[in-house]
Amino acid sequence: MLCIDRDNDLGVKTGIEGPVIGREDNIKAALALGLADPEDADTNTILAAVSAYDDLLRKGMDVEVATILGDVDVGYTSDVILAKQLEETISLTGASSAILISNGAEDEYIFPMISSRIKVDSVRSVLIKQSRSIESFYYHILKLLKDAKTRKRIIAPIGLAFLVFGLISLLPFFRLLWQGEFSLSIDELSSRAAGALSFIFGLFLLQMAYQIAHLFREGPRRVRRSLSEGDLTLPFFVFALLLFIFGLLEGYNRATVDLTSVQESTFNRILLFFDGSLYWFAGTFVIFEFKNVANSMINREPVPRSFWMLVTSVIAVTFLALGGLHYMILSAELPFGGSTTSIIIEIVLGLGIAVVGGLALRTVRADLSVMKDSWRR
Repeated sequence: MLCIDRDNDLGVKTGIEGPVIGREDNIKAALALGLADPEDADTNTILAAVSAYDDLLRKGMDVEVATILGDVDVGYTSDVILAKQLEETISLTGASSAILISNGAEDEYIFPMISSRIKVDSVRSVLIKQSRSIESFYYHILKLLKDAKTRKRIIAPIGLAFLVFGLISLLPFFRLLWQGEFSLSIDELSSRAAGALSFIFGLFLLQMAYQIAHLFREGPRRVRRSLSEGDLTLPFFVFALLLFIFGLLEGYNRATVDLTSVQESTFNRILLFFDGSLYWFAGTFVIFEFKNVANSMINREPVPRSFWMLVTSVIAVTFLALGGLHYMILSAELPFGGSTTSIIIEIVLGLGIAVVGGLALRTVRADLSVMKDSWRR
């Protein structure tokens, strides 16, 4: 029985290190996790693995139960740790096949890595039953805020929107500050209190989404570990950060061009800001995700298919967003070096890349479905 905790909830919340091998150790781990966070689904997953282990043991089969732990940095980092713990588990138990027990959240990402190292006889997903009284709106909101993945998907974009709106609103203040007009800059800041509050609130939401304070505390340890393992995440992160900063500067330069009194508005400034920075923001994302390709090539592993899907989606969305952005800029008669033809080309390219990416993603999912069916058989 092999239980998988890809994002290392067990290790983070209890301090237990993987792999956890044996019935008693797994029960202790599940109890510790349940006491630390009674709502964590991994507790039920570990207990389900122990229950399945007991059932096969009663049938006279030679079995063992083990739980392997990944890392909070879900992706390449966590999967490398899972692979090492899996190999250690196979070495200690002498297992020749495995039955995977999971909560179904990360199945399609984990299975290829597991099946490449040990034969998979069966896959069991654990679904958690909830009482109707618990399923309240307030409860689910609190659950969403506690989940790291949900925070990044929902709170981070909202925080970024507040941050950008506040930044654009404060552009006149930053310009006066840069010019050394300190007294005027204070007056300008006081007249743009809403923009300042939006900027601060955006920073707060981004801190909540990405737990930036925790990253600063854990950063040195993770950097040392990644460098010792030959992980290229750090240099790609630095490169991506430089591109992001350059994008901010380009957006600022674009947004601070001289406008007529008719053209002057916060919305128009926002349009100009993204016109100058959107290319660089998209490049930041692609460069940072390219670390997975570099790490896979160094370790002589296949390039993750998810990378190509992400890159295709980002490029398509970027072209479509630029097409809409440039159309609004052209309609508002703002400074623009393109034309209606260039806008049409951007939209057509975005749609074409989106269609190609969608067909490729459908093919990948079909291949994964066939692979899962073969593993279950």
